[in-house]
Amino acid sequence: MDQSPTQKIQLPKSNQYKRQSTIEYPIVYHLLSTYMFTVQQNTKLNKNEKQIRLIEMGKKLGQNVMESLASTQFEKIRLNPDQGKYTEYVKFFGKDFWSYMFGQPVSKVQINKSGSHYDIEDKYEEQKKGNNTITKLGFQMTRRIRLNDKIQQDEYLTLWASLIQGLVIGGMKALTIDCDSEVEFINNEPSDLRFTIQIRDFLSSRSNFLI
Repeated sequence: MDQSPTQKIQLPKSNQYKRQSTIEYPIVYHLLSTYMFTVQQNTKLNKNEKQIRLIEMGKKLGQNVMESLASTQFEKIRLNPDQGKYTEYVKFFGKDFWSYMFGQPVSKVQINKSGSHYDIEDKYEEQKKGNNTITKLGFQMTRRIRLNDKIQQDEYLTLWASLIQGLVIGGMKALTIDCDSEVEFINNEPSDLRFTIQIRDFLSSRSNFLI
């Protein structure tokens, strides 16, 4: 993994992301969560087969959604020769694509100075309103599973990572960018994750990816 110094990229904040589609955030998330849960419960598949299925599904969905977004909003991308070659594409992914899928942009993007390695961090946040807890952003993994079986819980989180990995690869492919992606859970919280976009132009001999 490239260890070049990183710089933060500030993404515009948006509490209300107006999509071109009539699909709303709860429906998109619900469909993803339901499909992922269905795959996990399929006893005919082993863990590796489940991961492969979710990665492939994520690739197709990510590519289709990004193609739709790019067809109407691609003019937002302004290439800057002082930044990495793909920086604006990654920013578009972190703001527009992620907002469409999950309701608001990712919380942080970091890029190394060669423009070859991007870390995107998404954090689960809640806010209290009276006696209610409002989820601002997150995959609600801990809510959905509520499993006492740690093996089952670990598998669920691993499968979510596989789905996200596919979304990243498919979304970037729609922007004609061939990349690899890895996902890791951070801060010892299953709902906090970091995914990495490694552009193939700069790929090293690295072959093992955390999923």
